[in-house]
Amino acid sequence: MPSFVLPPVTNNASKVQLARISHVYQSHPDLKKWEEFAEAFGFILEARNDQEAFYRGYGMSPYVCVASQSKGPEKEFGGAAFVAQTEEDFQKATRLENAECKDLSKAPGGGKMVTIPTPSGSCIHVVFGQQERPLPEKPVSATEIHKGEYNTSIEKLRKGEFQRFKPGPAMVHKLGHYGFITKKWDEDVAFYTGNFNFMPSDILYAPGNPDMDVLTFLHLDLGKTFSDHHSLFLARAPPDLPATIVHHTSYEVDDFDTQLLGHEFLLSKGYKLVWGVGRHVLGSQIFDYWKDPSGFTIEHYADGDVVNEDTKVLRQEDQGPNTLSVWGPKLPEVF
Repeated sequence: MPSFVLPPVTNNASKVQLARISHVYQSHPDLKKWEEFAEAFGFILEARNDQEAFYRGYGMSPYVCVASQSKGPEKEFGGAAFVAQTEEDFQKATRLENAECKDLSKAPGGGKMVTIPTPSGSCIHVVFGQQERPLPEKPVSATEIHKGEYNTSIEKLRKGEFQRFKPGPAMVHKLGHYGFITKKWDEDVAFYTGNFNFMPSDILYAPGNPDMDVLTFLHLDLGKTFSDHHSLFLARAPPDLPATIVHHTSYEVDDFDTQLLGHEFLLSKGYKLVWGVGRHVLGSQIFDYWKDPSGFTIEHYADGDVVNEDTKVLRQEDQGPNTLSVWGPKLPEVF
């Protein structure tokens, strides 16, 4: 039997070194409906032109999602952008096969971008020279009237002060990750780990078949500096899936209270819940998945793991729902 196991991955200076994930591109059949959802989800409209609307969080990225009107009746995912660590790394990206450069000077934050196609038919974008936003001193919130420290069973840090909240969107901090169910898993994994500083954090192999890896969570290797447990994940497509598809995009919110208040707010607006609220096993984050009006799956998450070059890569058998969550609602079949 042939082996379809992710080979050992190492980083080196010849690869394009990426600093962080920045934003995604999506086209929607009904852009107005999606923009109403975006406000309820916790995005902030930063700018708009004739073709695109730029939505940001309260983090350093000038925008985290670029939305446009689709040319036909179907939604379209246009890939995700990552920030190059240096100008030299950006130039490396421009030399990759079939790379195409684009001027971002008229987009918020300016800068430049190169787009590189992937084996399974999607693309990855690399940006450089954007003017980053200053980080706020505290999280931006639409749900807090007042919030102090958490009182734990051992230590009461909030003395004589009260927790007070109100309904509202769970305001987005940043784009955290995205992923594909890919028809070319082996080729895609080789592409991302061979050309960029993506490294596996966790790997799952097929039930009863250790010669068939089926999913990997990839983080950006920043050496001793910690980065999110994954910025990208790749799942092997089942034989009956006709083409590679994006599974979901995911956006960080500040904490559990914010997440639950945002959950209730989206329910009150009639939006479609997919799965949540619950706690993942791999990556540890508290999750909450929704369907936007176009049919994309989109996630709020909080309290995710971070890793660095000293964190051990874990490989284990895929045990279905038991691998995905430690608590929360039953895993829906659609997921």
